[in-house]
Amino acid sequence: MLVQFSVDNYRSIKDKVTLSMMTSTKDKERCFKIRNYELLNSAVIYGANASGKSNVLSAMSFMKNVVLNKMKVIQSTDTLPHDPFKLNTATQDASSTFEIIFFIGTAKYRYGFEMDTTTVYAEWLYADEKGKEAKLFYREADEEEYVNPSFKEGYQFFDKKNLKINISKNQLFLWKCDQNDGEISKSILNWFKYINIINGISHDGYINYTMQQMEHEDFRTEIIKFVKTADIGLEDIQLEETDIPKDMLEKLMALEKLKENNIEVINFKQVAINTYHRKFDEQNNAVGREVFELDKEESLGTRKFFKMSAPILNTLQEGKILAIDELDASLHPMLTMHLIKLFHDPKVNTKNAQLIFTTHDTNLLKPHLFRRDQIWFTEKDVYGSTHLNALAEFKDVRKDADFEKEYIQGKYGAIPYLGKFEF
Repeated sequence: MLVQFSVDNYRSIKDKVTLSMMTSTKDKERCFKIRNYELLNSAVIYGANASGKSNVLSAMSFMKNVVLNKMKVIQSTDTLPHDPFKLNTATQDASSTFEIIFFIGTAKYRYGFEMDTTTVYAEWLYADEKGKEAKLFYREADEEEYVNPSFKEGYQFFDKKNLKINISKNQLFLWKCDQNDGEISKSILNWFKYINIINGISHDGYINYTMQQMEHEDFRTEIIKFVKTADIGLEDIQLEETDIPKDMLEKLMALEKLKENNIEVINFKQVAINTYHRKFDEQNNAVGREVFELDKEESLGTRKFFKMSAPILNTLQEGKILAIDELDASLHPMLTMHLIKLFHDPKVNTKNAQLIFTTHDTNLLKPHLFRRDQIWFTEKDVYGSTHLNALAEFKDVRKDADFEKEYIQGKYGAIPYLGKFEF
């Protein structure tokens, strides 16, 4: 479970911003308890276009990719990704810092690092199992470093005489601890895999995952049941395999390479997703079903809802964290609300999955749907830097206030200021 995420000097974020999933009001609903912490089931981020709300989720994705070494940094000459705030001379060449606090079971961890393209300047890991935080390791360039002797998977790489960790400057110590099957480091890496981050506009990026899940009958049944709850007229969804015509194969460059290696090309398959709708006669009696091809004959909203269904169900079933940028794009407000309520329903969300998303849909700004500490706003200052604040931080906002009306009126900021235009 996610407790808190912080970042500074990343894209439009110049100074440190923090997104917290801890409750900060006395409301009782839409949260769950772990140890003595109350954590929120969801959080929504509002803001004007280009205010930086997408960059908050992008920073989380960036940290995940670094921790999981998606860029494959192996040699000392390999470069790390770096995307600093470029509108200030003090930050354009400076390092960026990321920190995340989370639970694995009942153990709470705080992990973070500071880096640029060539160097990890600092990295730290703290663990709290019974209410008191213990330092497992801390590294900092040109300073004394520390590894807790009880953290055996990391202590073996610690030079006790010089108080330095033996590691290349462009690598995370967490990676090295995992190389020898470190129990804690492996559990942390696996936790980062439990963060699903998807784009609500470019939803074709995760269709492959949905199609893979459709091959499992149990999961396919759940997807169909889930899609039917949206009342978009679908009776069934099937994967259909057909042979690719040979004249089409002739146009593929890959075929020429296969021919060069004397590999015979036979039975190449293409997979399409077909939807089934009820068909009626002139007296409106059901007479059968009509087949539609999902990507050609269904609406954009239907396609998006289906393609998002697998990561949403997977998140709920396994208690993961799902971050969606522009959740409401191409979806009716009622459908968006339907998805959110799944995470708020303890009968559905039995594993305490968490949803974090950005949106422009002010219809969602209702007290019956979100608490004040679940609603966040991004706003840029005159220097182009993004600031992030929760509604709970504003004074004199009642828990039953008309959040939507007050937001539109500009009481919370985070709305565009429109200039006058004329010919």
